[in-house]
Formats: sequence, structure tokens, C-alpha cells
Amino acid sequence: MGYLACVEKLWDVDVHAASERDVCELVEQCTAQVDATVDRSQLVSSLAVAGAFSDVSMDYVTPRVQVLADKWITDLCSILNLNNLGSCEFNLICTDRVHPYFSEPSTKSQYKLMHSDAQPGLLMGEPKWKKRSQCVGAFMWALSRLDASVMSESVAFVLPVTLALVDDYEYRVQGLRASCLFVRNAEFARRSGTGSVLLSSIRTCLVYRSDAPQPHKLLHTAFTAFVVVADAIQVDVQEWWALCDALVVNYGYVSDKIKELRVVCEQISIVCERLGVCVARYLRAFIGIVTHVLESGICVAELQHVAAEQVTALAKACPQRVCVYVPGVVAALARAWDSADNSSGADKLQDEIHRALASLRETDADAVSRAVRSLQTARPGHFDTW
Repeated sequence: MGYLACVEKLWDVDVHAASERDVCELVEQCTAQVDATVDRSQLVSSLAVAGAFSDVSMDYVTPRVQVLADKWITDLCSILNLNNLGSCEFNLICTDRVHPYFSEPSTKSQYKLMHSDAQPGLLMGEPKWKKRSQCVGAFMWALSRLDASVMSESVAFVLPVTLALVDDYEYRVQGLRASCLFVRNAEFARRSGTGSVLLSSIRTCLVYRSDAPQPHKLLHTAFTAFVVVADAIQVDVQEWWALCDALVVNYGYVSDKIKELRVVCEQISIVCERLGVCVARYLRAFIGIVTHVLESGICVAELQHVAAEQVTALAKACPQRVCVYVPGVVAALARAWDSADNSSGADKLQDEIHRALASLRETDADAVSRAVRSLQTARPGHFDTW
């Protein structure tokens, strides 16, 4: 079997049915048969196949497969004299390995209900690209190695695929990652308006999905993508308020889920950095989230540590208003301090609580002193270091 035939055999493998051993054998065969005399365009196309088995964001790529694929990629890049992909190589990869599967969905004739009568109609079937996961892996790998300075020359290939992935429930994480990769050329994303298009699509992903395989991972990736794209295109305050709205809404769904609650908490300091004093609009809600985490019996020291960090961020961003909430926040910090006594990570949590108290003192030292004295009176010797 020649090199190109071996590459096509690997490309046609059903990655969700094939065993790791079979895939590894094919990748090794391809690596062993790399032929420098093959036409350059065919070598670049085969590079996409190697990349499809190197992207760890794809569920079919195991660590062993990735190591073997990376060796194959190294050999090909040496022959092609490539470090990053230019627009010519990227566009060729998309033309050969990606676009044919995204250009049109498959369809099938079915019956559907219309006005309570069953009538024949044409329903959209599963898209072709979902039957060939390798094309998504090839796209993600190639996009991650595309020279950002030539993104404008490849936008016609990148944007439609990225939007399709973001809109798809199963491949949404890949679509969100692709969005972040796209806006590496921030000036182009901002001036062309493509960044705004992506942000609109990402905004619909800022919601907790309990039926997702890893809900916290999807939620974290969505928030991260929103921040990356919003920073790149320099959005106004309204977009950051939309993110705040999403945080408050999601808190209602995840208030008893540790991993997801941490994701929501971590975003508070991020919006504080972007909004500054304007975060006052959501201060009551954010204080409520933070104090809930600090006081909750389900929360571990690591999560309470994150919550204490948010207290510091809120105090620095909006000191004029945080002082109103000092008694309640200090009481919540005291509950976390109590729980830290018998938990792992207690030292780090207590250090973070000290930093949070210091930031609160900068907003209203007298109010903090009164709250601390009350605690020391109620629990002699327990809060002496405060």
C-alpha cells in the first residue's frame, strides 16, 4: 500500500468504532511511508489527516494516538519546510478535507405533522461533517496553526465552519475554541465585523446545560470564549452587562453544583476588571453569590478560596458601594474561616480571607472593625488574627 492510499484508508476509518490499536497501526504505517516525492499539495492534504489525529479536543484522539500523529506531523513539516500554516496551505486543507463535508447537509425523505395531518416533506438529516469527525479535527488543528496575520485571506473558510460548530450541541466546545483562535487577529475581527457575528453566536451558549456530557466544561469554555472575543473587538459596556446577566441567571441553576458554581464565581473578577465601578449595577447579585459560596456547607475550601478572591475584586472595583455590604460579607468570611479548620487547603483559604478583609478595610475600616469585634466577642480567641 502506497503512502497516499494509506492516508486515505486512515481518513475513511470510523473513529468512533475503530479500536485505538487499529488507529495507531494506521498512523504508524502512514509515518513510515511518508514520501517526499509526492506532490506538495497532496502532502499538505495528508498533513490535515495527521492533524485530525493530533487535536486532543476531539474525543477520539487518545494520548497514544496523539504522540504518533505528532511524529508524523514533524516529518511532514520537515519535508514541506513549514512552521505555521499560510493561507495557501490552510485553504487547501479546508478545500480537500473540510469544505466538502460542510458545504451541504445530507437530507432524507420523512413524514412530518403539518396542521395535524401527516404529509410527506423533506427534513434535514444529520450534516455530513458529523458523520466524519476527522474533518472537524483537521479544521481545529489547521486553524490553531494558521498564521493569524493572514486570517483575512481564509475567513471564507473559517467563519462558516466555526459558526456551524458553535451552533451544534455536540461540537459546541470546538466551535467556541475556534472562535478564540479566529480573533487572534483582533484588528481584522473588529474592523470586518466578523468578531461581532461570532459574539452574537457565543452569547446563545452562555447558559447551563445539565444534559451536556461535562456541563462545567461547556459553561467555562463559553464564558472564556465570550471574554476573549469581547476583548478582541473592544465591546462597549452593554455587552459586559449581558455577561453579568448570564452569570446571575446561571447561578440560579448551579447554586448547588460545585464545579459549575466555581465557573460562575470565577467570572466575577473578570467583569470587575472590565467594568470597574460600573459593576455596581450587579453588586447586590454578585455579593449574594459570593456570600452563598462562603457560607454554604456543600462548598469545599478550594471553591471558598475562589469566592474570597471575588470579594477582593469587588472591593477594589467598587469601593464606594461595597462598604454597604461589609457586615454580611465579614460574617460570610467568618463561616468560611470556621469550615477551613477541618479541610484541606485551609492555609490558602485563610490567607485569602486575610486579603479579602484587607480590601474591605480600604472601603470602610470602621465597619470592618465593628464586625470583627462582634465576632471576637462571640467567639473569644477564634478570630484574634483578624
